[in-house]
Amino acid sequence: MTWLSGCIVLTRSLLRILYSSKTHARLSETDLTKLLLQSRENNQRVNVNGILCYNHTDFIQVLEGPENTVINLYQKILKDDRHHECKLINISLSNKYIFKNWSMGYIDISHGDMRLLREELPEKLSNDNADIFAYQLKTYLNKSPQKSTEQIIYI
Repeated sequence: MTWLSGCIVLTRSLLRILYSSKTHARLSETDLTKLLLQSRENNQRVNVNGILCYNHTDFIQVLEGPENTVINLYQKILKDDRHHECKLINISLSNKYIFKNWSMGYIDISHGDMRLLREELPEKLSNDNADIFAYQLKTYLNKSPQKSTEQIIYI
């Protein structure tokens, strides 16, 4: 929050997006590990945080960080051969990170049911509901035992 000519101006410098996409082919364990390590390294460098959910055919991801950086990253994802049928579910401005300590959290939902998760995501979530969903994903990561530093859980 800043003062400008006697007015209070709310500063919302972070952009948060929630999107889903499909993969053309299942990523091997090696390719997935490489993707996560590379994402964590790159995201940490540019102050982007988030979480990736994957089940061998679908991605659901939350990304948050500086507005231009997140927009550029999403444009890169749209051009990435590993993604198709990208659907932007929600985009919102915020003044705080939900995934503050997660350069790229990861939830393996291959043992869960991506179909149910997709059905529970309305075509357009309100900003409040999208934030609630993001906090729920963060809660799963924080509650469940992690697989070394890879931050992997199964739901």
